[in-house]
Amino acid sequence: MKRILILALSLFASTAFAQTVCDVTYTSEVETMAGQDVSSASLTLRAVPFADVLDNSVRAKRVLDILSTEQDKKGGVYVLETGEVRSCDGKPPERVAATSVQLKGITLKGANRGARATLREGDGVTKRYEDRAAKGDVQGWDHSKAKKVKRNDVGVKIKD
Repeated sequence: MKRILILALSLFASTAFAQTVCDVTYTSEVETMAGQDVSSASLTLRAVPFADVLDNSVRAKRVLDILSTEQDKKGGVYVLETGEVRSCDGKPPERVAATSVQLKGITLKGANRGARATLREGDGVTKRYEDRAAKGDVQGWDHSKAKKVKRNDVGVKIKD
């Protein structure tokens, strides 16, 4: 009886896990140690399956692990601040501590190393969607779970 109960619970848990979707915002800010603004980037993905969100975080941690070895180097002029904020199944947004970090004193060489690692991990994300397309999927994930886009009378997107 216990085995049946455990099996039923594990099936329910995996089904619930598969149905969880998140709006995720990834941010990156770079400035110099002297406070000059270098770059700013933000990307929000809507209704992403939780399994993809977790995989993206693992990939981000790999890059951050490389960059963390590059901080506090002699002559390092860059400060990198990253962020990941998730709002899953309509719950309030939460910052993910493991991928929301600030790294100081990164050299140009170290920044280039991090950029190469980012490109490798990005290629892995693209491969995920190429594999889905090869299986016949027509979209990366179920976009029907994302909120509808609102536009004004001339077709310009209205921000909430």
